[in-house]
Amino acid sequence: MMRSSRWLAVLFVLGIGAPGAQPQSSGKSFDHLPASDRQLISVKVSGTKRYADDAVIAASGLQMGTTVVEDDFKKAARRLGDLGVFSDIAYSYSYSSTGTKLALQVTDVDKFVPVRFEDFVWFSDQELLQRIKERAPMFNGEVPLSGNLADHVSDVLQALLVENAIPGNVEFERAGKANGPVDSIVYRISEVLIQIRNVEFTGAGEAELPALKAAAQRVFDTEYSRAVLNALVEHQLLPVYYTRGYLKAAFGEPQPKVVKKPSAESEDGGPRNLTIVDVTFSVTPGQQYKINALQWSGNKEFPTNVLQKMIRAQPGDVANTVRIGDNLKDVQKLYGSRGYVTATIKAEAEFDNAAGTALIHLDVKEGSEYHMGELEFRGLDNSLTAKLRNAWKLRPGDIYDSTYLSEYLPAAHKLLPSGLDWDVVSHVTANVRDKTVDVDLIYSVKAPK
Repeated sequence: MMRSSRWLAVLFVLGIGAPGAQPQSSGKSFDHLPASDRQLISVKVSGTKRYADDAVIAASGLQMGTTVVEDDFKKAARRLGDLGVFSDIAYSYSYSSTGTKLALQVTDVDKFVPVRFEDFVWFSDQELLQRIKERAPMFNGEVPLSGNLADHVSDVLQALLVENAIPGNVEFERAGKANGPVDSIVYRISEVLIQIRNVEFTGAGEAELPALKAAAQRVFDTEYSRAVLNALVEHQLLPVYYTRGYLKAAFGEPQPKVVKKPSAESEDGGPRNLTIVDVTFSVTPGQQYKINALQWSGNKEFPTNVLQKMIRAQPGDVANTVRIGDNLKDVQKLYGSRGYVTATIKAEAEFDNAAGTALIHLDVKEGSEYHMGELEFRGLDNSLTAKLRNAWKLRPGDIYDSTYLSEYLPAAHKLLPSGLDWDVVSHVTANVRDKTVDVDLIYSVKAPK
């Protein structure tokens, strides 16, 4: 769990008396004014484009009609600063016999990210967002990466669990793609097991339902999480439609329905705090497409007719992009066998909805030709290393063949001492600077069971 906060540069500015108001020379003189002069009658907010004035005022903790002192303004600015939503905060005030007016000048921080709810199956997203907005006035669906607003959201969610007698603790983490920036804050619940019992589909055709249900069975009796279900959609459910030419098929967010609520007491010998849910996906199949043509570009090492023969798709066929994707992996292997180990093929479809066809653009980025670099063996004695090295046919400087390793390893295995259960791990490294490929083979003997 990663949590962090950042102190903001907060500028406290002494007020300048308005016409007819008394100028103050120090906080002390203001604090000793009559209570009627220090009654807060107005708060004006400027500088923010994200928040309404009433939200900022509510978050500051100041209340109209109360008697204030200088320290109240400092505390209000500090509360706002701790939230992390403003990069700068300044205030000024004026007073007269009618009361005190406060002006808050703020600057929004640049970076906000959305929140995601991983496994709050007892509530809809809309309900969660509404409850948080009611209790955390600066929350609008997004939170800054610094400050304590993310903690406030966590506190609201925890209170919601307590109010509904749901056990578990709320946790959150900053999430993003590997080696990428944080793109969301993910909230989840610990100490409660949420198990998927069944998956249903609405909007799916009768022809696709059997394949969808078969694909969904892999998540039955597994722990519920949106990450798991999103992966199911991307890798298992959408391909059901893509193989049939429904290239714009879409699935809605998973809708869990609680069929067994958690209980602190174990029932029927099952785990404590077990929640069981059924999940429903809405499906929008969209239009079915056939192939208009496949259009190649960027290929220089291999002519188009050679590559085209490797793609099992012809004009007029149902646009089975799953099969096309598998064929493109074979094309990549072909490039790798000629030293183009970084070659990629990007496929994009151009749709003609009226004709119900798709023009498939296949853009090849061949990259550079790579050659054989260093070959290393680990875990073997010198005699075996020499024997296996001699069997390796690619010499330093040869054009690297990425398919050769799958041919070499079975042959090399026959040279190893028999009677032992050998394991080998291969590490292949493409060196961009000198356009070489290093191969590292690590051998070990598995322990007998």
